[in-house]
Amino acid sequence: MKLSDFGFTDGINEVIGITLGDWINTAPLGIIVEDPDDRFAKLKIYPSHTKENLKRGILYVNVVRDAVIFTISAFDDLDEGWFESLNPPILKGSLAWCKFKATLRDDLVDLELLDGEVVRRDLRTVNRGFNAIIEALVHATRLSMNPRLIERVKYYSSIVERCGGRKEKEALNLMWRYLKMLL
Repeated sequence: MKLSDFGFTDGINEVIGITLGDWINTAPLGIIVEDPDDRFAKLKIYPSHTKENLKRGILYVNVVRDAVIFTISAFDDLDEGWFESLNPPILKGSLAWCKFKATLRDDLVDLELLDGEVVRRDLRTVNRGFNAIIEALVHATRLSMNPRLIERVKYYSSIVERCGGRKEKEALNLMWRYLKMLL
């Protein structure tokens, strides 16, 4: 079993991370892969519920292509209605899920692939709007650390408006609603 079996490539792979604690915690995460033919990866982690839950040593991830799921989980936890299974935790529409052993080292997490399954195959082209909403969310979730990132959020938002489909535009509207509550 290797990372590439589940769609991971070298570089940063955006997935939905799921940690289990007092509740189901969901968050977009960038899994850093150096060798997709291996089972080891890394994750840079910031102070959050996710980081606290990783102290338990297990991280589940779901490979999804739903911009709305990325947006909601960037600002909130997805409730059980978003899941097709809770054991293991599999989001509706997920392409694959993986279970990792997680070893926390300050702001880095060493990951070792333990288990996983390709749930469905989904052939599609690259949608610039989807990629742009992911970039907008990365910067939006870091606004509290650097308010000047709002310019990047606006830039990527303009790409979503121009290039995104219905789901990406829905995700963009959700992101701005969350940001208005936070700003």
